[in-house]
Amino acid sequence: MNIKQGILVVSLLLLSACSSSNFTLPEGGLSGDGRQSGVGQLDRTLYLRGDFTLWDAEAQYRMVESQPGVYSARAKFMSPGKVYEFKIADEKWSEGYNCGYKNDGRLELGMPLAADCNTVYNYFSFKPSKKGWYEIQFDYRNTRYPKVVIIKV
Repeated sequence: MNIKQGILVVSLLLLSACSSSNFTLPEGGLSGDGRQSGVGQLDRTLYLRGDFTLWDAEAQYRMVESQPGVYSARAKFMSPGKVYEFKIADEKWSEGYNCGYKNDGRLELGMPLAADCNTVYNYFSFKPSKKGWYEIQFDYRNTRYPKVVIIKV
């Protein structure tokens, strides 16, 4: 086997190993510092604002970046079966930062919903089956198609 054939064999082995794994590059690839490029970074603070905050922007419900482009806040829902309504917005309900649902606002545990950050009344709603702490995540990695998901913690 000559050198070219050896390189070809090694290349094919490496390619087949990569294709059988679950590894995929994030949309936009990686930047030089290892962070995803093209990941949405917010230029202002957002808050989880809902009927449980009297729709105010409260410090305890500030959305914190938990991973690049994903922001989260926790809320304690103490009334199983009650429908809680909320949005994710900045302090002034600014255009482009007033995020409610895009098509349907009923959140189910672990099921992401498309968000629209130019809404006025499209409140997300969630009806917990158990009381306790929940984490609301705002996935802004793709700025054109943000999503919201809720998980029990």
